[in-house]
Amino acid sequence: MQKGVGEERQQGLSSKKPSLKHLSRKQKVADSAPSGKNYLDFSQISALDIKAKKLCTLQGKDFIEGLDELSRFLAAVDPAQSALFQAIDQKGQDFATYFFAAYSDTRNVRVSLRIYNTIKSLVRYIVLMDRYYEIGNRKYKRMADELLRSVKADSEGYLKYAIHFSFAQCWPFWDSEKMMKERMLNGFNFSYKEIRYHNMFKSSDAPTIYGRVLDSELKNYNPNVSLVLHYNQALQDIQDDLDDLEEDLYDKLPNIFILGTVESIPFSTLAANPDSIREAVVKSKSLDKILELAREYESSVEGILLPSQYNFLKDLAHGYAKKLYESIRVCKEKYGMLQVADTTVH
Repeated sequence: MQKGVGEERQQGLSSKKPSLKHLSRKQKVADSAPSGKNYLDFSQISALDIKAKKLCTLQGKDFIEGLDELSRFLAAVDPAQSALFQAIDQKGQDFATYFFAAYSDTRNVRVSLRIYNTIKSLVRYIVLMDRYYEIGNRKYKRMADELLRSVKADSEGYLKYAIHFSFAQCWPFWDSEKMMKERMLNGFNFSYKEIRYHNMFKSSDAPTIYGRVLDSELKNYNPNVSLVLHYNQALQDIQDDLDDLEEDLYDKLPNIFILGTVESIPFSTLAANPDSIREAVVKSKSLDKILELAREYESSVEGILLPSQYNFLKDLAHGYAKKLYESIRVCKEKYGMLQVADTTVH
């Protein structure tokens, strides 16, 4: 779920992650954008097919590096056609993952590109609609509506009529986020299960919206794949919260590391000392709570049976978890809670 899309209605353009992280308050983007599509030529299609086929043979770290390369190639051959869409896309997550999921299932580059572009359009739609709710400029709603019409026209499965219901399942998150923020500001504490609930709700766009695109068109997609997509997005959202701790503190967003910290340090104290937020998080043992949560997600993913076409999602889960563990280790080490010789936190 885009971070702060609910908050943006009060504060300004800044988004999470689906799932999209923050569009900086300082970032200037155009207020209009063409909605035309890019069309790849034969050589680009062939090169993309070669890269995707090669990726099918890789595993583990090699797969993750190959997916990063594929992501860069897709961005190069299919760039955003406006500054606004470029800003949104740069903060997007997993576009290449969804392309490869479609390719792994179909071995068809054109189908995979269509699904990839559908995912991008839906991410853009969410951010544009939020911009509309924020400032009331109907230009953004018209742009968003045009994107949604395009998605429906291009889709070949039940997504044509189901996408509105998928969005309806996710919109309540903004009310939930507002409630969590109010509780945080009013001095409430948050249990492990409350923090997990918030994180999983926040990442529910992955299975409910983007996973629905795959389910409507791909033969081997099933609910287990949807569940792993959800856990993977949740792991990425945790990483985003750690990376953006200072910005989220400034914006008074319910970052899960802050939710874990307010049990021992009031939010007002954290807000009054923004330069010390990471040290406060470490010393409050909030990192330990979140580390337990990440381990739970990674372990859950490992136990889920997937169609062979989607086993790569487990490699991604381990990669996301490993990156997060390392980030937590570095944070602990920096603030004296972990010996330098200790190279792992899990």
